[in-house]
Amino acid sequence: MHPNQDFFDILRTVTVDCKDNGECFTVTDRVAVIERMLENTEYKLISRQPLALLYAKRQVCEGDRVLLISSHIDCLHGDCFCSDDGDSLRGTFDNSFTNAALLWNMLHDKLPDNVVVAFTGNEESDSQGAVQTVVALGQMGCEVAAALVLDVTNEGWESGALFTLENDLGIDILTGYNIISSLEHYDGRFAFKHNALPDESWDYADYGIPSLTLCVPVDGDLHGDAGVMLRKESALEYCNVLSLIAGLMC
Repeated sequence: MHPNQDFFDILRTVTVDCKDNGECFTVTDRVAVIERMLENTEYKLISRQPLALLYAKRQVCEGDRVLLISSHIDCLHGDCFCSDDGDSLRGTFDNSFTNAALLWNMLHDKLPDNVVVAFTGNEESDSQGAVQTVVALGQMGCEVAAALVLDVTNEGWESGALFTLENDLGIDILTGYNIISSLEHYDGRFAFKHNALPDESWDYADYGIPSLTLCVPVDGDLHGDAGVMLRKESALEYCNVLSLIAGLMC
């Protein structure tokens, strides 16, 4: 199967409903899809929290140094959908797009071995899924070297950016330099915004974890039932950049 087709199949499959009440998931369609997709892979569910699913290739032990990649699965849409508009896709992609990009990288074994993946809930309200993730990793006794948060954004759409880097919080100078240097071949087709809208990076940073958000630009109301426009050109580039940046942050 062509990688593009593979990704778009994953995106269509994962663009289903997921809701919570601030304490636990109440609509679990997307949770079920993620669990099914990862059931027979190297990735194992190492912690199930009321508002977070944590996956890794092996059980995390005390003293381990891990990179956390966090992608929220809760949504505010009434009806979820994904449709083909030629060079673009239209759909309710906040935040199924980055869920799909993360799953694509996991299924293609493109992430570092020390990654812990968190699919979190309640991001659209109080980010309790992120809080539960930090607490769970703390109970395992591991060191979280950094958190890479994935989300969608309206930033960069007008300029044709393929992806954006936002909310760099506590990232050391050398890591930041290495990330920007590795993106030179994109010839400016990405955007950077140091202080962007709040997302889970703010919550992880509150716990002293260096954090960075990697976003995909879309056009439209992120939470509207009409969905947003997403350039197909951005899709696999985002997947590739996710893998690249994860390798530099671990």
